[in-house]
Amino acid sequence: MSRLISFLVLIIGLILSGSILGADFVKYETPTDAAINKVFFTNDRHGVAVTSKGELMHTSNSGKTWKSKELTKRAIRDIHIIGRNGYLAGDKGLLMKSTDGGYTWRDVSLDLKFNFSGVGIINDSSIVVCGTNQNSMSKAQGVMFISYDYGKNWKKQKHWGNGYTDVKTIPTFRVYVLAIKKALHSVSGGLHFFNGKYEGSRLCLGFDFMNDWGFMVGYDGYFARSTDHGRNWEEVPIDITKTLYAVEMFDKFSGIAVGQDGLIVTFSGSGDRYTVEQCGETIDLKTVEVTDNMIFCAGLKGSFFALERFPKAKN
Repeated sequence: MSRLISFLVLIIGLILSGSILGADFVKYETPTDAAINKVFFTNDRHGVAVTSKGELMHTSNSGKTWKSKELTKRAIRDIHIIGRNGYLAGDKGLLMKSTDGGYTWRDVSLDLKFNFSGVGIINDSSIVVCGTNQNSMSKAQGVMFISYDYGKNWKKQKHWGNGYTDVKTIPTFRVYVLAIKKALHSVSGGLHFFNGKYEGSRLCLGFDFMNDWGFMVGYDGYFARSTDHGRNWEEVPIDITKTLYAVEMFDKFSGIAVGQDGLIVTFSGSGDRYTVEQCGETIDLKTVEVTDNMIFCAGLKGSFFALERFPKAKN
C-alpha cells in the first residue's frame, strides 16, 4: 500500500510540474546553420532567436516558420525584451538596443575587449550586461556594467568574480548574476549585491529564479537549488554526467533543463525528482524558454524544437 501511495504522489507531482514525460518535441526548420544561443518568447507564439553568426530571427507562429536577418558579424549571446524596450549582447563588446519591441536595432556597443554573455532589463531605465574581460591576464575576469539612464551611460560595477555566465532580472529591482563559484543577488536594481557561493568544482552555466527559489545547472550534470534568493545554494546529486547549459523554472518547485547531446531534464519536487529525455537528435541544446503553454529549446546547427505543455485532448 505504501508503494502505491508513493507512486501516486510521484505521478501527481510530475503532472503538476508540467512534466513532459512521454511527449515528443517537434523539430522545426530554421534559416540558419549557426548555433542558436538564445530564444526569447514574449508569449506562446511570438519570439526571437539569436545566433553565433550575428543573426536575429523572428517567429509569430511558435517557431514553425522564421524570418531572419544579419545584424552583425559578431556572435550574439543573449537577448531580452520587455514591451517596446529590447537589448542584445555578445562578443567583442556587442550591445544593441531596440525601442520597437525588437524589430529594429541600434548599435550601442562598448569596448571590444569585453565578451558579453548576458543582458537583462531591470526596469524602464535600468539595464545590466555582463561577461568576461578578454584583455585581462587571466582571460576570464568577470565584468559587469549597469546603466540607469536608458543605456546612455554605463557604470562599471565592482569586480566580484571570474567568468560571468548568465544574468536574470525580475522587474523592477531584482538582479541575479552568475559567475564562476559565485551567484550574485541584488534587491536594489544593482546598486548593492549579496555575494552568494555554490559548492563543488564544476562551472555553472545557467540559472533561473521563481520568487525566492532558484535552480542552477552546469558542467557534468551539476544541479543546485536555492531557497533564499540565491544567497545559499545546495547541490542536488543527479545521475547525469553530461553538461547542462540552461534551465527554466515552471514554478518554485519544478523546471526544465537542456544540455549536451540533446539532453532534456524535467525537475519536480525542488529537484528531488527528475525525468531524463532526449530531443531526438544528438546535438547540443544551448537554450530553453518556457511560456504559458509552450516549451522551446534550441542549439547547434540551427536546431529548434517546440512542445505544448498542456496539449488539448483529441476527440
